[in-house]
Amino acid sequence: MDERKSMIRGLEEKNRADADTRSRLLEGIGEALLQKIEGEGSSPEAAAEIVAEYRGLQKEIADSGDSIKSLEAESRRLKDLDDDIAAKEGEASRLAKEFAEACVRLGKAILIAPGFGGFADPYRQQEETLLAKIEEQEEKARDLEERSGGVLAWLGKNAQMAVAKALLLKNRSALQKVYRSAGEQFFAASPVEAADGEAGEPAPLFEQEEAARNAEETKERLDSLADDLLALKGERRKISDVFGVEGSPARRINGLQKRIACIRGEFPGLHLRLGSLAAASGGKEALGSLLTEDDAAVLERAARCQQAINETDLKIRKLKAAISIDSEKAEIEKAERAIAVQRNKIAAANEEIAELEKQIDDAEHTITELKAFIQESNNTEQ
Repeated sequence: MDERKSMIRGLEEKNRADADTRSRLLEGIGEALLQKIEGEGSSPEAAAEIVAEYRGLQKEIADSGDSIKSLEAESRRLKDLDDDIAAKEGEASRLAKEFAEACVRLGKAILIAPGFGGFADPYRQQEETLLAKIEEQEEKARDLEERSGGVLAWLGKNAQMAVAKALLLKNRSALQKVYRSAGEQFFAASPVEAADGEAGEPAPLFEQEEAARNAEETKERLDSLADDLLALKGERRKISDVFGVEGSPARRINGLQKRIACIRGEFPGLHLRLGSLAAASGGKEALGSLLTEDDAAVLERAARCQQAINETDLKIRKLKAAISIDSEKAEIEKAERAIAVQRNKIAAANEEIAELEKQIDDAEHTITELKAFIQESNNTEQ
């Protein structure tokens, strides 16, 4: 029994190997046939369904590939946009600082130049006030530097120095803001609006001319940069909005790649179906015009594999049938032994029954005799 089961396992392993070989042969034939059909642009009616399914899968792969390329291009564009925006924001920050410095220089020049009284007087008043404070605080700082004394005096001096320097720094910063504000306001106004010349004629610019030119050039570059940033951020927002609705590009690309891999996994099945069709008797006639001598040789090998599989299947069925016969015989023998046991039990039971029946008969006979004795005794007494 065990030997036959071992033989069956060996035969089943051989069948699997033959089936794998046959499948590979037919898959190769099917793949070659599909390539020929695609090259010719038409397909036999018998293979129309398989070819249509194949073309549908190919189109889905192509569409997914195009989507991946588009997503990768958009991702690269998004990164380029981020890099461009960061670079231009850095440049804008630098230009904004340059423009502020140019406005400070322009404001200083305007406050020095004559002919801008109506425009410059308010700023000059602020300048004079702050300059007076700065001079006062600088003088106070010098006095504190020259002061001497003990430890307590030294501590008080340091505290006062810190306050004086803080106020000095604050007022110097305020003075720079005045200059910058004056420069920005002058830059925003027309020369006629800012100047005090007669009959609307602008006053000569003198020293502020170069500062105004520098501020104007910087402002033009800053405005142009702001327009570029607006366009770049708008484009970036559009791409980001699409990604936000449809999911991250990396996740979508990964999903598409998995789908492509899954689709490619369906091709061997299609190849096998078409190869099996070519191996069938009716399929050979339908696909005959596409089959070469080499294909015929491969199909012959596949047929031999199928024949070997059939023969092996028959051997396996015979072995299994023999095993089943032996198993059934064993069951019969077991049943016969059980019947014999039961028959022995029945025979013993019958003997016991006969013995019990005899005991009953003896008891009944005794009862009859005793009843007769009692009856006879009663009659004698009367």
